[in-house]
Amino acid sequence: MPVEVASQVGIGWQDELWIGRSASGGGSTTWTQILGIETIDAPEKVPEDIDVTHMQSPGRTRETIPGLLAAADWSQELQYWPDHASQQLLDTLAALNETGEKEDVMVEFVVGGIRRTYRGYVNHFTPQSSVGEKRMATLSMKIFNRISPDPRVPEDG
Repeated sequence: MPVEVASQVGIGWQDELWIGRSASGGGSTTWTQILGIETIDAPEKVPEDIDVTHMQSPGRTRETIPGLLAAADWSQELQYWPDHASQQLLDTLAALNETGEKEDVMVEFVVGGIRRTYRGYVNHFTPQSSVGEKRMATLSMKIFNRISPDPRVPEDG
């Protein structure tokens, strides 16, 4: 059964998108739910085999380093409300990147009840022109790695 969030956009099966921002100097993370999401696509990070070579390679043949993960480019379409806290957060993070002061954040996806958390930064947050009454925006991020274990779930002690 679809869940309706405060944005009045129905997303199915309790799917959610959150951005976690750490306090200056470490400390706790503040999580903000990003509203206005109709679909969520988690970033794909396919391991690469990087070719390396040097004159000491056996038989002077090219070697590879398997399993290196490249940063993933990830985009998300969402509805835009300029005065909503989640949109203001995305505007702030995008502005930091534009001035060269990018801030690493955590992005958390809850899709089908499964929680996945990644580390990255907001590359762009771009409101787009309206179609009817619906105002849309695009969130673009650079994703570095998946965080495990989930930072929002306390470990058993």
